[in-house]
Amino acid sequence: MHLLLATIALRPYVFIFLAAFLFISVVNFGVRTTLLFTVLTYAVSLACEWSSVHNGFPFGLYHYLDATRGREIWIAGVPFMDSLSFTFLGFASYTVALLIASPLYRRGLDLRMLDTWQVRRSPRVWLMAALFMVMVDMVVDPLSVRGDRWFLGKIFWYDPPGPYFGVPITNYLGWFFVAVITVALFQLLDGWLNRGVAKPIGAVPAAPSRALLGPALYVGIVGFGIAMLFIIGAREIAWASVFIYLPFAVLILHMVTRRESYGDAAAIARHCADFPYDAPAFTPREVPDPTRRSNVNDLRKF
Repeated sequence: MHLLLATIALRPYVFIFLAAFLFISVVNFGVRTTLLFTVLTYAVSLACEWSSVHNGFPFGLYHYLDATRGREIWIAGVPFMDSLSFTFLGFASYTVALLIASPLYRRGLDLRMLDTWQVRRSPRVWLMAALFMVMVDMVVDPLSVRGDRWFLGKIFWYDPPGPYFGVPITNYLGWFFVAVITVALFQLLDGWLNRGVAKPIGAVPAAPSRALLGPALYVGIVGFGIAMLFIIGAREIAWASVFIYLPFAVLILHMVTRRESYGDAAAIARHCADFPYDAPAFTPREVPDPTRRSNVNDLRKF
């Protein structure tokens, strides 16, 4: 317990992002999916980090320094907070991909996704999410290598350093490998635990603008990384990160503001047919009443 509290005190930013992930995931996907995804993703990430430290796969060879042993939790020679970060990074990346792939719905300030099970389980969402997770690491890892210049501290080094601001290309290939596994885990858990249920345990369908919560977490993580790069004086990396993300930011802004991105009555009906607990979020004119037999048949037509 002492080490856990010390870890939280030493790495508060990690646990703030973790708490945000847990809240957003429960609100959207329920308690069971969230907890199982967290445990399994942590296990996969820890195994990959242990493997990289010992034989260089999949991230390339690197070494952790013992500077914080006794001050924070270490598991199998890896700082606890490091592998834990993959959980909220993978989840946030998945929600951004889901936002891009789904029709949208907006009433006032309430923005929602009209996703379906087909969209949630689609390969395009899977691969997009994996790529978005790699993009996060293009900000996070160059910043982490310079941990001695901010409150992270010098905790590891690559053997040898790589061409992208000290980070080897194998690291990004490794992140894609882990992202592919972890996003697939989330898709499988979501379909296994939530498909056909009346409502995922802990989910809050009435939460306004649920579609923006996960992507907001993603923006917060990236924004934190870029801001820290500017603060520590690594301006060349910070500006490189800005220009990496700028086209995607413009694309997402264009999609959210474009009329064609918003679903029609058929898209609402398809969404409510897969997720009937979301129906109260729409007006009676927008979605048929699923308690009436004739309207259930109307839903099936879509």
